[in-house]
Amino acid sequence: MNKIYWDRDKISIITDQIESVPHKHWTMQLFLSIEKNLEIGVEDHKISCRCIVINRDILHSFSTGNNLYFTMIIEPISSLAIQLEERMGGMKYYIFNNQDIEYIQKLLFCLIDSDGLREYREFMIQLYKFLGVKEQARIYDDRVKEQAEIYDDRVKDLLYEIERCNWDTYSIASFADKVALSPSRLSHLFKEQVGMPLKSYIQFHQMQRAFLALLNGKSITESAMTAGFDTPSHFATVTKKMMGMSASISVKNSVFLKVTEEVN
Repeated sequence: MNKIYWDRDKISIITDQIESVPHKHWTMQLFLSIEKNLEIGVEDHKISCRCIVINRDILHSFSTGNNLYFTMIIEPISSLAIQLEERMGGMKYYIFNNQDIEYIQKLLFCLIDSDGLREYREFMIQLYKFLGVKEQARIYDDRVKEQAEIYDDRVKDLLYEIERCNWDTYSIASFADKVALSPSRLSHLFKEQVGMPLKSYIQFHQMQRAFLALLNGKSITESAMTAGFDTPSHFATVTKKMMGMSASISVKNSVFLKVTEEVN
């Protein structure tokens, strides 16, 4: 079973189909059990808990086995990511286990049998409270604007253009041409100011666009090409790395729910 909620600053998934070998990516990821503790590997540690957030670029592995779990892949420079980073204080992972954990698990259990977005939004409101963060915002909302003020104007322009997700090509060279920098200089400037490789940030938004195409009824091949992946297998590799499941599995026997409208 896969129930995938595609939101503008995160991918939320209820699934029993994650089988990931040790890997890392440049997005933060939350894991939440529905009943039993989850067992997760973080670098050399084996951790048993009910809710954990893994920081970006940290090696981790996870298997759902025959159980349902909730996971959330968080857009790298969203308000949620920034707030969680502040909460974690540079730690590789953070275990959330306050007194409301059973209440959150109960809400999640109820969400399994519901295909409504209202129930999902209500669950997210309570999850945000449980995590101790404020409601979501995007790069140009007030809280994230403050963070963005430190960016070079060309980086801010680039973030805005990538956020729109309507480019014909997602190559670094094409973006560099738009902001009048060499590809190497743009990549260096982006990593210096944003704290992650430009290629990885672009791939997250390529995956976003590909899944929006899937939501609109296109095949995996068509979706991969629409999002500017070199091949369908390239799309599959990125999906496997970030979601822990292949693109074909994430589509098969899945319910997709589009939480917000596509950015124009």
